[in-house]
Amino acid sequence: MEEGILTLGVDTSTEKRSVALLRGGRLLYESASGLREGGSASLLSDIDRALASAGVGLREVGLFAAALGPGSFTGLRSGLATVKGLALTLERPAVGVPTLHAIAYGARPASRLCALLPAGRGEVFAQLLSVTAEGLVSEIEAPAHVPPERLVERIARLGPGLKWVGPGAIKFRELIRKGAETLGTAYAEAGAGVEASEGAWVLAESELALARNVAELACSAYAGEGVWGAGGLGAIYVRPSDAELKEQCHAQS
Repeated sequence: MEEGILTLGVDTSTEKRSVALLRGGRLLYESASGLREGGSASLLSDIDRALASAGVGLREVGLFAAALGPGSFTGLRSGLATVKGLALTLERPAVGVPTLHAIAYGARPASRLCALLPAGRGEVFAQLLSVTAEGLVSEIEAPAHVPPERLVERIARLGPGLKWVGPGAIKFRELIRKGAETLGTAYAEAGAGVEASEGAWVLAESELALARNVAELACSAYAGEGVWGAGGLGAIYVRPSDAELKEQCHAQS
């Protein structure tokens, strides 16, 4: 990690819009609010408040970091547009972090972990990942948009020894518990003293505000090799938006 770099992390992909400021590895400021509270204008206010609270200016930010999704279409678009605009105007590097990676990072370590976000209409965004104690997140599978029942059935075929984490896991915790029961493996929730490595399915504690995780993962990525221009901040949607689905239906009819 580049020592002393001031990093601004933003997440607008989940229900909790959040902003975090880090100086190197030290947290200077963190806040969260409802995603639907004010849109991009409120995000800029959140950023102004973060900078003022930390006693720094916008031009001191050396690295911008943003959650790429999947998640809210509207939130992602407005958030990424804001971060891109700031990074381009100030000619600063920008790093994008997949939202499901940020969720997994908060539940480290795990050799196998399924990160879940509600996707609306009773479905979830999900991804099978691994994460080291140091926070290195690796993809085992690509992110998917699936009914939770189908996801639990498929994960059960992989056997015991798994962490479940994220707002989607909390929402469908009973379905996960029943899946463990059908599999014949132990089920435990955060704080129960049971680890996935012991062969159980463990529902890990989920962090609702992800901006700090986004900032820390971005710092780690920026310390390695890569080209970190604002143009690389491309949203991960996983599925088409409702408007795009309607257009596809009209085109086929």
